[in-house]
Amino acid sequence: MNRIKQYFKAKKAKIYEEDYKFLMNFLNEKELEYFNKLPVYEKRHSLDVCYYLIDKYGVEEYDLLKAAIFHDIGKIKAKITPTKKAIAVILKKIPFLANLLERPVYFLKVYYNHAEYGAEICKEIGLNERIVGIVRHHHDNNPKDENIIKLQEADEKN
Repeated sequence: MNRIKQYFKAKKAKIYEEDYKFLMNFLNEKELEYFNKLPVYEKRHSLDVCYYLIDKYGVEEYDLLKAAIFHDIGKIKAKITPTKKAIAVILKKIPFLANLLERPVYFLKVYYNHAEYGAEICKEIGLNERIVGIVRHHHDNNPKDENIIKLQEADEKN
């Protein structure tokens, strides 16, 4: 049910003036340039993940908040629409089919590996190793790092 809500939320996503003010105070020019490569629905999602961490946990930690903003940046390597994302999520429930299609269907490869691609892009941007590590591991099963656990919760809720 949460995935259905996410789909419709993505279809009508917007970025508001107060979001841009937040970003302008938080990101440097190069970081903002990369953030703006995301489609609007991914920008909204990333901001919502960041705001969730601030609102629920009172997070002020720079590294975790930057990781929240950039956790899905790896998806810029392919044009992944909300419909393609829905397809990828459904296929992931059928591992045999997902594995079979991942290599020949580029957007699936990017979607399923966006954490690794995102870590590489974060390095390219010049973000520190802590942020790179959080982004790289934000889909790991059973993480031990408290920041990754919080990011996973925020990601799932938004």
